[in-house]
Amino acid sequence: MKYTILLFEDEPELRQEIKDCIAFDSVEVYAFESWAQYKEAKIDYVPRLAVLDINLLDMDGLTVFQGLKERYPDIEGIVITGQASLKNAIESLKLGVMDYIEKPFRSKDIRSAIEKCESYKQFRVKNYVVDRQFEESRKKFEAHWGIEFIGISQPIKEINTLMKRVAQADMTSVMVTGESGSGKELIARGIHSMSDRSGAPFYPVNCTAIPDTLFESEFFGYQKGAFTGALSNHEGWFEHANGGTLFLDEIGDMNLALQSKLLRVLDERKVTRIGSHDIIPVNTRIVCATNKDLKQMIEDGQFRLDLYHRLNSFHIHIPPLRERNEDIPVLVNHFVRHFAEMHNKGIVSMHSKAMNLLVNHHYPGNIRELKNVIERAILMCDTNVIKAHHLNFTEQSENGKVQVDYSLESIERETIIKAMKACSHNKTHTAEKLNITRQALNRKLKKHGIE
Repeated sequence: MKYTILLFEDEPELRQEIKDCIAFDSVEVYAFESWAQYKEAKIDYVPRLAVLDINLLDMDGLTVFQGLKERYPDIEGIVITGQASLKNAIESLKLGVMDYIEKPFRSKDIRSAIEKCESYKQFRVKNYVVDRQFEESRKKFEAHWGIEFIGISQPIKEINTLMKRVAQADMTSVMVTGESGSGKELIARGIHSMSDRSGAPFYPVNCTAIPDTLFESEFFGYQKGAFTGALSNHEGWFEHANGGTLFLDEIGDMNLALQSKLLRVLDERKVTRIGSHDIIPVNTRIVCATNKDLKQMIEDGQFRLDLYHRLNSFHIHIPPLRERNEDIPVLVNHFVRHFAEMHNKGIVSMHSKAMNLLVNHHYPGNIRELKNVIERAILMCDTNVIKAHHLNFTEQSENGKVQVDYSLESIERETIIKAMKACSHNKTHTAEKLNITRQALNRKLKKHGIE
């Protein structure tokens, strides 16, 4: 589809001059001297822009633009006038006109105004897409997780109370601490969902994934031509999250030079894109998370004390899952429902022995590990009950090494399985190999759910 512009100008020479100025290969210009002439015309494409003289043969340009807006709600407008007045300028702004140009004008004034209209339209489209994506992700998040942290233990009850309180103070920075996999981002999303910012974007950033050379361009943005490869204007993360929440995960991995730049923006609440002198105010709430001991890092000279106090206005700590076993059955039931629905399984319950194994596991990977164990069990289970042998507590750690469950329950179960395989599943031979009676073996097979 061509970029279609409607031109309204009652002076023939000026109408042709403007048309020549804005007619490019990708642009289709329809020129009219009046509203009546326009109504008789056939327009091939939906117009994106109208350029209008304020005085036309049958009515004023602002009334024409108002009529166009009723037909094409997304159309933008540029008004041209030889009799500039404050009244007309104010009326133009009320109608949503993007630019107001006085006669005499230069060709580049028209082109500049058109470029401004197009940039604004692209910005609106981008915002619309971001808003839709945010709304969809917010609904999915609340549907599957709710806006509170799941659990019945006293620490989790206190965390949910803290989340609700700090959500109402939507300018306060929040520091969330806890081991890897404990649910720090869920806390951040919950705070955002309960706050007045819930209708604006939640923008997560993993600080470990940002090369130092890209820090400023990603956080603050850049202007077209600021450096080789900057082919268009680029919004930084502070602008993306403007009005909403910027979640800085693993803030402890940010180096000192970058910490000072971040601190300046947090104090001033303003950013300047690379290659630009324009100051852009940002209304962004900061929620950060770390699994490191920042106080120790401050003593070691690895983290700025002033940045720590700026980010740690409100602190929420998540205890590891092994310290709140009473939450495990609640989380297990939640994950079973979630993954059963996701994978179209009819699984509705967890065998008591399987639940016992889950409750007594130490979870080095915290909630993330439990979630992975349940999803795998759902996929492995062919009945409507998850049993002990469907569980696998092996976890792939961040450094690529495999972490294995060394609990006595797990070791005993694996030893029995290996012995059964070595004895071709003969119980008598297996009992002899394990130096136990056959009756004891049967009890252990039943205990561990080994079929």
